[in-house]
Amino acid sequence: MNNQNDLQSLSCKMYQYLSDVVVGSEKVVKYRRYFYKCFDGCLNTDKLRVISSGSKAEGLDLPGSDLDLMCLLDFFVEENNENTKKNRMCLDTENSSPGFACIKIPHGYGLENISCKNISITNTGSGLFLTNDFGKQNMSKTMSKKMSTFNDLSKRKLPATFTIQGPAFSTSFQDFYNYDFVFCISCRAWPSVAKRWLYRSRSHEWPSFELITMAIDEGVLLVPVGSKSNSTEDNSLEWRFSFSLVEKLLVHSFNHCQLLCYALLKIFLKEIIDNVDIFNKVLCSYYMKTILFWVLEEVDHTYWTQVNLLRCFLLCMQRLHYFIGCNYIPNYFIPEHNMIEGRMSEQLRKKLEVYIAELLVGDLWNALLSSSSLNDLRYNLCNISKPLNGISEFDKTLMTIDLPDVTLFSFVVKRSLSFFVYRIRNEHCPSHLKNIYAMALLDLCKCLATSVKKLSVDSVSKCSSNKQYYSQYKQCLFYLLLNLNIDAVSGWLLLGKFFYNCQEYDKMSEVLLLSEKILTLELYDLPCLGYVPTLKQINCKTSIQSKPFLKRLRHTFIKTPVFYKGKHNDDSFVFHKDLTHSGWRVVHFGSQEVHLRYLVFLKLYKQKHTERMDSALLLLKEAVGKTPRSNVSSVINYSYLLKAQLLIGDDDYLTTIRGLFSILHSFGLKGPWFS
Repeated sequence: MNNQNDLQSLSCKMYQYLSDVVVGSEKVVKYRRYFYKCFDGCLNTDKLRVISSGSKAEGLDLPGSDLDLMCLLDFFVEENNENTKKNRMCLDTENSSPGFACIKIPHGYGLENISCKNISITNTGSGLFLTNDFGKQNMSKTMSKKMSTFNDLSKRKLPATFTIQGPAFSTSFQDFYNYDFVFCISCRAWPSVAKRWLYRSRSHEWPSFELITMAIDEGVLLVPVGSKSNSTEDNSLEWRFSFSLVEKLLVHSFNHCQLLCYALLKIFLKEIIDNVDIFNKVLCSYYMKTILFWVLEEVDHTYWTQVNLLRCFLLCMQRLHYFIGCNYIPNYFIPEHNMIEGRMSEQLRKKLEVYIAELLVGDLWNALLSSSSLNDLRYNLCNISKPLNGISEFDKTLMTIDLPDVTLFSFVVKRSLSFFVYRIRNEHCPSHLKNIYAMALLDLCKCLATSVKKLSVDSVSKCSSNKQYYSQYKQCLFYLLLNLNIDAVSGWLLLGKFFYNCQEYDKMSEVLLLSEKILTLELYDLPCLGYVPTLKQINCKTSIQSKPFLKRLRHTFIKTPVFYKGKHNDDSFVFHKDLTHSGWRVVHFGSQEVHLRYLVFLKLYKQKHTERMDSALLLLKEAVGKTPRSNVSSVINYSYLLKAQLLIGDDDYLTTIRGLFSILHSFGLKGPWFS
């Protein structure tokens, strides 16, 4: 930049671009946090409190952003002092590295009161200690017990990977759902080793007294990983202090400029530094957040404005360079903890220091603009204009949020209707958060409808079976009718499948005819398995008619549901033999038009309308041909077509098989979907 005015001009353009295309506006960020607040509420149980953390829960949803699910076990540890009861687990920080603690167990402690039975205890010369290796050796057992999804994974034959990364148990489902589960133990009170953070002098009063008070209420966690020092193995007796809940609180207090600076730091790390082979994965995004915290304490809050965005970013980069030069990045809460100790060799550290120094004295801004996230801004600096479409900020959030499917964890079925109704009717609950709870309620209705055990229509002749059949029929229909509000068409198609299972083909015809008319309207896709649109893509869409939210949801959006077969829904109508392939553990609707055409074909096939059935198969082929072959839906679309062709012995089925296997090969999706 030639002068200060140029830097301020670029700052304003960067601020606008990040707000419109990369991060989202202040409102989008707020609504994104609402979604995770609701998500947390759906996952919590009496025995296990689950709290989302990481960048996504903080309001950032950048490529590669992580979602950590902090699973708080139902016991806690206390500070070891004269007031500590003799039968309590207590912290031992004297024999631990800075930032870590041992958990001492008194003799006679009632371990039978702990719900997690996979804990491991070591007897040392100093007494009994809780080891952290239960988080590595027995985590899968604990998770299977706490989360029924993991217990069913092998039965569903879903390709899942489980890896230990530090304190986290990282899971990947079919490469689309990636979460880090961290089992934690709560500290009953703020630990003394971190109390300096509460009281230290701050020149610009950030965080405020109110924030610090709230931080004390949030508390500190212990996660199962020890220090490494010069060893490649961590100390099995140590647990690391985690301030994830407090950090989430602090990030939520950021103004928008501060949040965008945080996003720029993450982009710079992931897309600039990590792209240099020798520096890849040397630093982590947590270091960048820590640096931002330190700078926030030292720079006046009023300085963090749109015109100063890049100057604030520059301050953070200078601080990063200073810390690397000192070979010391102090933990924000426990400065004695050097987070990069033993992280890199001295030779590598000096190379990184020189690399950052050269960027600082050279053209840092061109380097930043070369990142993939900001590349469009680089070539359109003179023509950055705000999107003119009429899509509300809440709808943008709804259309772009990569929120985990709560039903995958099988917790939502344990929530009652009253749980959601209470929150929807709570006058203190913000209206947009009520909308999110309303969506969760509709998801619950879908889950309950597909969990009702359906008797065969052929068994209705018996009096006892007749009463039971119609009782279950009315129960399932009740939830399905509520579920019609979940989007424009998927609820109707699900109802059509229900009538197909009940052999009520006239009712099914009416539902499919209505669905066909709806699909002729301009509709907007909501995120689904393997498909999450970006803000940039949303900004290219035309406006959405202004209506109350539930009407917009029912008339404007398409949501592609996914059903996972488990103990609770093994006999569901969704898994009718004609509606899925034999052995499928997952039902995905695919393209809504393809799904509709397949259901129309099935109905005609059952009614033996041969001529109309041939016409329906032709329309099904056309619908499959029109859909892109670039996502998971294309696999499902070809599978429906293949199913229809095999039912009537269509000679063209080999062409469909070749197309299907071509898509499977390109995605790396193989047997588990069809085993």
